[in-house]
Amino acid sequence: MDGKDPDRPTDDDGRRPRPPVPPVFAVPETALRRFGATVLDPRTATRVGDEPAPRAVAYVPHRLFVPGLTDEQLDEGPLQLLRRIGEEMDFQVDVLPSRVAAAAQELGYAERLGRSTHRLVELRPNPGRVGAPLTAWDVVQRARGVDRKAAAGFSLNHVMMSSGLEGVGYMGGVGYMGGVGYMGGVGYMGGVGYMGGVGAPGVAAGRGPVQLHVDAPQPTGGPSPVVAVLDTGLGSHPWFDGSPLVDRDPSVAGQTIGLRFAPDRDPEGRGVTIDTVNGTLDALAGHGTFVAGVIRQQCPDARLVVVPVMYGDGAADEQDVVEALGLLALYHWAAQEGRVDHEPLSVVNLSMGYYHERPDTVSDEDALFRVMATLAEDGVAVVAAAGNGSTTEHFWPAALSQNPNRAIPVAAVGALNPTGKAAATFSNTGEWVTHWHPGVAVVSTMPTTLEGSLRGDLAVPAGHGSPARETPDPDCYATGFGVWSGTSFAAPCCAGGISQLLATKTCGSVAEAVAKALGGAP
Repeated sequence: MDGKDPDRPTDDDGRRPRPPVPPVFAVPETALRRFGATVLDPRTATRVGDEPAPRAVAYVPHRLFVPGLTDEQLDEGPLQLLRRIGEEMDFQVDVLPSRVAAAAQELGYAERLGRSTHRLVELRPNPGRVGAPLTAWDVVQRARGVDRKAAAGFSLNHVMMSSGLEGVGYMGGVGYMGGVGYMGGVGYMGGVGYMGGVGAPGVAAGRGPVQLHVDAPQPTGGPSPVVAVLDTGLGSHPWFDGSPLVDRDPSVAGQTIGLRFAPDRDPEGRGVTIDTVNGTLDALAGHGTFVAGVIRQQCPDARLVVVPVMYGDGAADEQDVVEALGLLALYHWAAQEGRVDHEPLSVVNLSMGYYHERPDTVSDEDALFRVMATLAEDGVAVVAAAGNGSTTEHFWPAALSQNPNRAIPVAAVGALNPTGKAAATFSNTGEWVTHWHPGVAVVSTMPTTLEGSLRGDLAVPAGHGSPARETPDPDCYATGFGVWSGTSFAAPCCAGGISQLLATKTCGSVAEAVAKALGGAP
C-alpha cells in the first residue's frame, strides 16, 4: 500500500481526483415487477439547490420510510411534514400496518424501539390528480426543500441484491453503473460483467454441484452463539435437518420473523420459482443454505436463526429486511431480559446490499442503517458483504463500517482468492472494506432438493457391455454440496469466525471478536 486513499484515486499527475470506477450492478426485471419498483434516473431526478445528481437506484416509488414507530412518534413531526407536502403535491399519506409495531406493543418496547426505527408509509395520489406521476423521490426532495432537518430521517424503500455471483448483473436485469445512467435488459451472463462468473477463462466460475465426502461438523456442547442469517432461507440438508442448533421458524410476540414461502415458491426447495415455463434453476437458489454451511464449517456450535428475506432472483425488498431486523431487535431484547427461552443474538449476517442514491450524504438516519445501529448498540455484530462490483464505490450497508461512533462497527467483508494472497477480481475494495475472507471457489452446503431442467451435454445409454455414460447434470444438487463465489460467502466466513471466537471463549465480548476476525487484507 502506498498510503493513498483508494476511494479517491488520482490521475497520472497525482493532483486531480477522479471518481471511482462505476460498479457493475443490475436488478432483474422480475424483482422490479414483484416489488412495483422503478429506477431513479439521474438525468431527470429532482434536485434541491445545487446538489449533485443522485446515483441510479431501484426503489419502490409509492412508499417511504419515516422515523418513528408509534402513532405519537409519527405525529410529532414526520407525518405533519408529509401531510403538508401532500396538500401541495395532491396526495394522501397512509401509515401501513407493522408487525414490528404490534410485537413491540405486546412486549412493552414500543417507545424504546420507536426511537431507533422507521415506519413505512404509502403515498396515495388523490383522485383526479394531474401532472407528473407521484414518486417518493420527489416527495423527499420537496420535504428537504421545506424543512431539511425534519426530513433528515426520510428514506427510500430500495431494492437490495445478493452478493453471490449470478446475483449481481445476470441476464434479464436492469443494470445501472454507479449513477451514470441505466440500461434496460443489460445481461452479464452469470457474474459481474464477465461470461461464466468470476472474471476470465481459467478461473473459478459461478455456482455448480460437487461431490464431497465429509462428516457434518460436530458441536462441542459448549456455548452456542446465535447467528441470524437474513437470506433466501434454509433448504433440506443432513447438516441441518432436525438439528437443535437450527431455528427455521423464528418468531417474537406471535410475529414471524422474515418471509414464509409456499413450497412451490421456495428458492430453497426445488429452486425453480422464476422461470417456471422452462424450469430453470433460480439464479440464487440455494444461496441461504450455502451461507449457512459456511457458518457451520467455521463454528459447529453456532445456533442458526433462519430469516428468509430474499427471493430466488437474488432480490430483497428493503422493507422486508428492515422489518426482520426490527423484529430481531425485539427477539434480542426479550432474550437479554430472560423473557424467552432462547439466547440473545451474537451475529447478524447480511450477504446483500445496494449502491445508495446519495453516497456522499448517507447517515444513520436511513431506515436500514438506523435499526442496524440499534443492534450494534446492544451487543450484536453485523457482518455485511462488500459487494461484487469491482469498484471502490461504497456498497451499503457494508459501508457503514466507516462510522467511528459505533460500539461494534459493521464488518464490511471483501473476498479473497483461495490462496488468500489477493483480492478477488470481482470484489469491491477501498478503505471501507474492513475484513477480508475467502470468497472464490468456496465449497459449502446446497439443498439436496435442488433440481432444474438442465441436463448434461452428453448421454449414452448402456449397451454392448458398456455402462451408461453421461456428462454431469449442472443443476442437480442431490450431492448436497456445491461450489460458488462472491462476497456473499466471504461474509459468513467472517460471521462464523466471530462466532467461533465466542464459542471457544477466545474473546470475552462481541466487539473484541469482531476486531480479532479482521482476516488478512490483500
